[in-house]
Amino acid sequence: MILVCGATGDLGGRIVQHLVDADHAVRALVRPETSADALEDLGVEIARGDLRDEASLAAALVGVDTVVTTANAISRVLAGAKDVSIASVDLTGNRNLVAAAREAGVHRFVFVSAAGVDRGMADRAPLVAAKRATERLLRDSGMEVVLARPDMFQEVWLAPASGIDPAKGTALVYGKGNTPQRYVAVEDVARLVAKLAVADDPPRIVEVGGPEQLTRNEVVAAFEAATGRRMTVRHVPRVVLAVASRLLGRPKPALASLMGMALHTDLHPGEWDDAPLRDAGIDPTPASAYIAGSVRV
Repeated sequence: MILVCGATGDLGGRIVQHLVDADHAVRALVRPETSADALEDLGVEIARGDLRDEASLAAALVGVDTVVTTANAISRVLAGAKDVSIASVDLTGNRNLVAAAREAGVHRFVFVSAAGVDRGMADRAPLVAAKRATERLLRDSGMEVVLARPDMFQEVWLAPASGIDPAKGTALVYGKGNTPQRYVAVEDVARLVAKLAVADDPPRIVEVGGPEQLTRNEVVAAFEAATGRRMTVRHVPRVVLAVASRLLGRPKPALASLMGMALHTDLHPGEWDDAPLRDAGIDPTPASAYIAGSVRV
């Protein structure tokens, strides 16, 4: 049995779909107030619980051999939720899950972390710091651990939520915008994680990006080419990102995380590529293809 935490999210839901398609038995940990109709339609077993509720985790882990987790609080916090936080979910919640999995005798634990987690990004972003803390716990857990570290998701960082809005013709460029990154598709990462969950001998750390290197300025140019019109571009200076990530660390850690990650990626190019995707038989989606497909002229 494979337990997936975060199964109602975009990445987690896609992972569940791929596992079910491959005929694996899947159980999903779903918060009590969250609808699980789509998962139940797939034949997924539902365990009601929460990473913050240790008793619910023990029940959800009965008979589980493999845990896959994509669960995080940042999207809910940014959407205005007041009952969750990075500290309670990404830090304490993951600590609870690791302890419960170890106690339940789980063999393999697949954790979706972040590329750059051990290259200084955690010092700027509370979310990444929580992921680093979880990685350290897992290394000492005695379980077989697989750390999946994807680069920036196309669907997040090339979208209006991160400041690129082709419909409005506006774009935010963080810092100078000249540092290349390998934006990766959520679907490609989902397929990879699903394969890692059931592989005979998976690597312990998998850092992965998309097949194409693009700077933020090149991203804006690609949107302009796709829409056929110039965008109004506003730069957020590095000093603003640095100060904001520090000052907001305690009162608004989710926003501080976005600022910190944006600064880090403007200072440091990604050192990873799409080899893990291709090695797994996945033909990765270029960022330029995502941009072209996301534009509605």
